[in-house]
Amino acid sequence: MIYLLHMNSKQINFFIVPEDLPFVYDFFSRMNVIHAAVNKRGPDFINLDEFPVQHGTDLYTIYITHRDFATNIYTGKWKDGDFFIDYDKSWVLEFALGGIIPSRPNALDRARFYCKTSYFVGNGESVAKPDYFKKWVDKFFKAFKKEFLVKSDEVSWMYFSHRTIEWMKKTGAVVHRSYMQIDF
Repeated sequence: MIYLLHMNSKQINFFIVPEDLPFVYDFFSRMNVIHAAVNKRGPDFINLDEFPVQHGTDLYTIYITHRDFATNIYTGKWKDGDFFIDYDKSWVLEFALGGIIPSRPNALDRARFYCKTSYFVGNGESVAKPDYFKKWVDKFFKAFKKEFLVKSDEVSWMYFSHRTIEWMKKTGAVVHRSYMQIDF
């Protein structure tokens, strides 16, 4: 018997510039969104931090959630022994920050929010995350779009922050649909 595995998910792809991040983090704070990361001490130690968070480079992925869902974050273990956020089961959004690509300093990678709304558990069965979590995701996406994102006249299939559009005009940057990048 062949099973088709269908994962339900929600996502928004968009471009932001590094100068947008402080405003994005302020938005997260106003929306009671926190950063979730596994503490190296073990699977039962999850760091929950308010924004702004020092997270490393611009090209980075973090996990965020509403403060009310913090008890619904689960961990897994890699073969090398390191622990990770079990993204399938956890009530989190993956936030790929995008940014300048180190190997291509003339390219801006797209950012995105991505969320699995159900996950595969075995024998062709899947588990759906609760409706109130999915409604929060929809509300969060709608508020983020309203506050930060627009579509440009030249590229109607993608969202951009206002600062990104200004930056594109200033630098002559061009969006490449196949790479989901902007080259300048």
